[in-house]
Amino acid sequence: MVRRPRILRFDDKRTPLARLESLLREPSKDRSRRIIGRIREELERGRQVGPWIAAARTLAARGDISADAAYYFFEIFLECITANGARNDPEMLRLYDEIDKVKRAHGLTEDEDWLIADAPAEWLVLNAAWDRRDAELRAATLREVGQDDLADLLERDPDEFGRRVDAGHLDYWGARDGEG
Repeated sequence: MVRRPRILRFDDKRTPLARLESLLREPSKDRSRRIIGRIREELERGRQVGPWIAAARTLAARGDISADAAYYFFEIFLECITANGARNDPEMLRLYDEIDKVKRAHGLTEDEDWLIADAPAEWLVLNAAWDRRDAELRAATLREVGQDDLADLLERDPDEFGRRVDAGHLDYWGARDGEG
């Protein structure tokens, strides 16, 4: 049997809620990962995150997923804000150029980076600025789509937001093994 190359589909017209409901019914983890990958791709191509966040909230409110699993999905959707910012936000682009200059000055290639503990101070300052700008873009987007409580938590206690994401990953996938 000859396998055809996998072609990513971006023509699914179902609502975000219908697509997430379908994802929850999918018994194959591999297929689930591909579905999530397609959702990420669509969001990175400019789809709005608001309907996706609302859909995950609906699933949590109905008890189809845990509240923490909803946070796992929120993070998937918000990762696309970071990706879009890295390509389009003037401040993130400026910071990337500065970070790249520091890396090159220290002999690193574009694909290399330091572990936080090994990074020079100038890189740490730029990296912290990148993280702040990313958090600003994420919170602004959440506010734009009427998710003020999520924006507030992200701004007030990003560690708690992250803890909820991690707990949601575990709720959704089971033991962490690089999935999702």
